[in-house]
Amino acid sequence: MPAPGIFRLTLLLIAAVIATGCTGLRSNTEPPEVTLSSVALLGVTLLEQEWELTLRARNPNDFPLTLRSLDYRIFIEDAPFGRGLTGNAVTVPAMGDALITTRVVTSLFDTLRQFQALDLATGAPVRYRIEGHARLGNSPLKLKFDHDGAVTLPAF
Repeated sequence: MPAPGIFRLTLLLIAAVIATGCTGLRSNTEPPEVTLSSVALLGVTLLEQEWELTLRARNPNDFPLTLRSLDYRIFIEDAPFGRGLTGNAVTVPAMGDALITTRVVTSLFDTLRQFQALDLATGAPVRYRIEGHARLGNSPLKLKFDHDGAVTLPAF
């Protein structure tokens, strides 16, 4: 049977590891509101397109959020458009926002088929949905986000 002192020390170490792992995530933490701010076509090859997306992350909390990464999917008019990951951490101030630039690669043929149904020439906005998870600071937990909006896509 281990000595009572060793047992207490072990419990304290476990509690310290758990507390460190959850640093930056409070029990009342609301997820960031992630929206699509702009879309730019960077390049087209025979098989794919590369898009630069600017995402706006809004922090509804009264404390800063450090976003370690965003894992997201974009839908245009309810059809899957692309999937992306961000890798650079950004701190979003309390009750503030921050812009995050990321890239998405899509299949040229899938995108052309998807955009045939859209009237991009008029410059009319199209509906989009962005959904995903935000990884915060040192926490292993993820916060889910989901937002509907409209954006004007560049003609190509």
